[in-house]
Amino acid sequence: MTGPLTGPQRSAVEAVLARAWGEPVAVVSATGLAERDHVVRVETAGGRTAVVKRPRPPGDSPWPVDPEGLAVEWAALDHLTAVAPGVAPRLLGGDDAAGLVVMEDLPPGRSLDVSLLGDDPAAARDDVVALSRALAALHAGTLGTAEGFAAARARRGLPAVRDPWWPKRLAASIPAFTEEAAGLGVAGADLAGDLDRVAAVLTGRFVGLVHGDPCPDNVLIFPGGCRVLDFERASMASVALDAAYLLAPFPSCWCFGRLPADVVAAGLSAYEEALDAAGVARGDAWTEAVAAALALFTVVRVGDWRGPAVDAPTVWGTTTARPRLAAWTAALLAAPGAAAFPHVVAAVARWRERHGLDATAVPGYPALG
Repeated sequence: MTGPLTGPQRSAVEAVLARAWGEPVAVVSATGLAERDHVVRVETAGGRTAVVKRPRPPGDSPWPVDPEGLAVEWAALDHLTAVAPGVAPRLLGGDDAAGLVVMEDLPPGRSLDVSLLGDDPAAARDDVVALSRALAALHAGTLGTAEGFAAARARRGLPAVRDPWWPKRLAASIPAFTEEAAGLGVAGADLAGDLDRVAAVLTGRFVGLVHGDPCPDNVLIFPGGCRVLDFERASMASVALDAAYLLAPFPSCWCFGRLPADVVAAGLSAYEEALDAAGVARGDAWTEAVAAALALFTVVRVGDWRGPAVDAPTVWGTTTARPRLAAWTAALLAAPGAAAFPHVVAAVARWRERHGLDATAVPGYPALG
């Protein structure tokens, strides 16, 4: 046995795979994946492979490590294997005591970030469309399945229902956003009504399983398939939160860049066509929900990066905060349903003007220019 698994972890993986495959299993090798020690590909004596995921070590992610993240992912894969197969890796099992989850090993392929940062425009465009269709399948397959996901969470010892992340983030950002808006001539009382509407729309419409981080490096494309990976932040909420990510797109990812308008349109069209084919009724309610999600993200980002932070020189991944803010705010102002939140839109438009974001160059992805 070689590779980054302890003896007890190896034994746990063998037991999980023996139950899943109905035959004795001996793991002969384990290899770290994607330069992350917490994700390992194992190979058995019979030549079969699987992927093992363990909790992230401290410092592995720029986001705070959620101590329940692995259990959340286990529950999400459990639920998706039942209601939306083919969207994520198929769950093979796990071991609570050993702290690991075992899933199918997908065929060789490329992640979307590799496509976007590469040199093949056709592949990059096709892969954006593939992600869009995969997200649509995820959302269509999980709308109205809150009870099933609650049961999957309960099987992992998690509270059956977890409050979505966004209400607390929105509440924490409102004071800073309101202060910025007041300096731009938009009254707090007017904003309050809009923000109440944002919360109401995102609470009650199109509730399904939200990935929460559909970043290009969490998407694997291979011949004949696409899978979304890394469900540690998954929750039941308005799927418009994920859909809005296709419009900006990806500004909270390390590999952020500008997508040409025709590529964004192709992705959005593929997403909406897949929802329509699945019988998801959208209409004006959907348009408003996506705009509400963009309003939420914009209020939070302005609250995070106002003042000198707009021009902070710190580079994360491919760029700094300024182009990311330009993308978030432009996506909100261009959203068809943005008129439902006129005072937020007015504040954001004036804020963009004050900080010269209209003139900010957003670097394109190398594959697409």
